[in-house]
Amino acid sequence: MELTMRKGNDVFVPPGGYRRLEALLAKRRDELSELPVVVLSCFDPSTRLLPFVFYDSWIFPAGARAIAGAVHQAGFTRTRAVFQLWNKNFRPSQARFDGKPIQMLLTSSMQMHSTRAFAAIQDAWTLGDDRPLIIAGGPKAIYEPYHYWKSAGPKNPVAPDAVVTGEAYVLLDLLNVVVQFRGRGETLRVAFERARHEGALESVPGLVYLDPQATLQEPMLVDTGLQRLVQHLDEMPQEVTGLRLMEPPHRGMSLSATPIPDSQVHKHAKIVSLLLTQGCKFNCSYCPIPAMNQRSWRFRSPEGIAHQLRSVHEAFGIRHFFGTDDNFFNRRETAEETFAALARTTLSSGKPLGRKVRWSTEATQFDTYKNRDLLPLARAGGLTGIWFGIEDLTAELVNKGQKPEVTIELFRELHASSIMPMAMMMFHEGQPFYTRDSLYGLSNQVNFLRKAGAISVQVTTHVPAVGTREYENTYQSGKVIDSLGGWQVPDSAIDGNHVIVAGQEAMWKRQLKLLMGYGAFYNPVNIFRAHRHDGSPLRYKRILYQTLGTGAVLWTAAKVLPFLTRLLVSRPKFHAGPPLQSTVPVRKVTGAFSRLPEGIEANALIPLEFSKRAA
Repeated sequence: MELTMRKGNDVFVPPGGYRRLEALLAKRRDELSELPVVVLSCFDPSTRLLPFVFYDSWIFPAGARAIAGAVHQAGFTRTRAVFQLWNKNFRPSQARFDGKPIQMLLTSSMQMHSTRAFAAIQDAWTLGDDRPLIIAGGPKAIYEPYHYWKSAGPKNPVAPDAVVTGEAYVLLDLLNVVVQFRGRGETLRVAFERARHEGALESVPGLVYLDPQATLQEPMLVDTGLQRLVQHLDEMPQEVTGLRLMEPPHRGMSLSATPIPDSQVHKHAKIVSLLLTQGCKFNCSYCPIPAMNQRSWRFRSPEGIAHQLRSVHEAFGIRHFFGTDDNFFNRRETAEETFAALARTTLSSGKPLGRKVRWSTEATQFDTYKNRDLLPLARAGGLTGIWFGIEDLTAELVNKGQKPEVTIELFRELHASSIMPMAMMMFHEGQPFYTRDSLYGLSNQVNFLRKAGAISVQVTTHVPAVGTREYENTYQSGKVIDSLGGWQVPDSAIDGNHVIVAGQEAMWKRQLKLLMGYGAFYNPVNIFRAHRHDGSPLRYKRILYQTLGTGAVLWTAAKVLPFLTRLLVSRPKFHAGPPLQSTVPVRKVTGAFSRLPEGIEANALIPLEFSKRAA
């Protein structure tokens, strides 16, 4: 379900609030610097499929890196950021920082990587009384925080100490409370427990934790309500800070003596993702982003963006960046001022920043076309690629102003400015693979986009995404797979690459057509076509993406084959309704702004109709 939204000024933390909170913690730097901290970016290797396979290992996820930077700048200077794709064997229980076990474990996980987050928490618990304070965060925590306790009980009393259902500000707010309850020489977990039993955590919006009167054997949770957002993103941690805390890739279970040296960072983090803007004016039923941002529009200042790009490039020699935007062209004035600032920024060498760095972002076709006069200025500022959520050219699935004729014109102008158009499509129920004399078919649209100039394509299947308006209705239809022949469909399969919703056509056929959609774009014939001299300055980029993409199609087909086979030969069992928000009681703090909409029981936060059905 969609998260609720605060109103007016209540949406945001007061201006300067993040920096003040950071400064409060930093006053204790002498004591906090002795406490080892690990921020673990959880990753399930089974999700290594198109469209991210191959270059996913070049990007250290922005969320975990930003959290590491946040706690480091707040005084926890013994902080290390670990990426499970780089460190597959890492175990929190084995981690040692200067010979000492860690005192705080922060996990960051998307829904599709949640199994790895649960395993890391389970492993940390093997330390018994010496275990660290465990705090879970990331998208899984924002949308499904109670799931971290779904396996708790007499047989498995294991869970995080707290789940942060918001951003870095919520974490710092929590830590600011905890350190005030810490005695000399005490661990953070002891301080947390004291604060929890004193009821001090109830003043921090954006938390879920075990009620002071409950136990993991008989759990009850406390939900402090919906977070407030930091409006001015310039207050957030410097990107250089987090990049200096990354654990080097290795096969060990513990930590290296030092993080990756500055001179080696660019060899591992070849692409750096940056938070530039957040928010989107569109309100698509399948997208959780507008509600998560509480219908707000937030952005770094143009000077702040230029500073981040310049400082990272000069510190590490990194040239490639990706703006983790929802719709960069959402506001023209913001985009124009940013492009102008980047175009006039120079490096310490005197060379223009826009000639040394290459950055890409996401935007809607509609807004980019409306502001296409800014493309030459954007290129002067270093912009080299835009990912477009086109979804469906015929607008049968959703209408965001995308039109075939507009696509042709916009892509032509992007090529003229040496900016790569990257198309993102959604294969939805009722859409055929091929249609004659029509653009509705998936292969028709993919081939149209290639001919129009798309350098790459992403094709995902339409699945019920947690945090969206269509989530409940899709599950209530009784068409979402729960298991196949006794094999439980894992969270890792809810990624847009696996067909998990039944329709008019057999699911195995739709899974095969999804793969064929990629194959229609990436194949040896199109590699040959990409070599043609068509006058585009992006010719070599097209050759590169076609070559890598063709290899990625083969990789993805091999990885998805077992699931496709299960769809073909196994009997499916379907969900009777949406998964329960919580299987344990939840108490909402008095006066807290509820995260969940009306129709949810206050005590258990379980949808009314499902609690009645269970009864």
